[in-house]
Amino acid sequence: MSAALLLKSLSDLLFPRHCVACGQRLSVGEQHLCAACLLRLARVHADWTDTSRAEQWFACREVERVVGFAWFKHDSITARLIHRLKYGARPELGLWMVRMAAQELLPTGAFEGVEVLLPVPLSRKRHRQRGYNQAEKIALGIGMATGLPVCTDAVQRVVHAESQTRFGREQRMENAAHVFKLVDASQLEGRHVMLVDDVMTTGTTMDGMVEQLRGVPGIRITIFAWAWTTD
Repeated sequence: MSAALLLKSLSDLLFPRHCVACGQRLSVGEQHLCAACLLRLARVHADWTDTSRAEQWFACREVERVVGFAWFKHDSITARLIHRLKYGARPELGLWMVRMAAQELLPTGAFEGVEVLLPVPLSRKRHRQRGYNQAEKIALGIGMATGLPVCTDAVQRVVHAESQTRFGREQRMENAAHVFKLVDASQLEGRHVMLVDDVMTTGTTMDGMVEQLRGVPGIRITIFAWAWTTD
């Protein structure tokens, strides 16, 4: 046994790590999820096609490509990962989640042609509460796997938006138009931009981001959300 593996085994003995989803103790080679939960993680790209709901949804909004990794359902393995990332003070979890996703998605061409990663910004209030932006951590993970740069200052969130699920589609769209502000278009002009978020639910957040970017000269847009709701 190598010295590094021996140290890792000793560390796990003294400070045992547990699966984020099921709570089972992790073995030396496992990270965050045990092997059983990793196998049960429902992948989006395993059953998406070019005529998927997501592709149809954004086809009229000048979005070239829509990419997802895992399906999000209440109390699923995906939901537990996202909850721990957002509310459990575990920013390193976002980096691991996306490195795993990128390894599986790279051969599919999901990041082909993308030139810059643009994480969905948090409001100042939410950033103070959480201490970090989970979408930025996910974007950094993609950047580490692909070599793509991350842009964090071209768009700002100017309104702290509460949950939009109780509103109809038209009201959500109207609300989203006032949430974000494009402050530096020069970083995005003529570039293929991938918008990055943790979860796609109603789509309102991405609607607001796309609306701000539509007027940027020569911009091309791909959307990436690590998890997508199933309905």
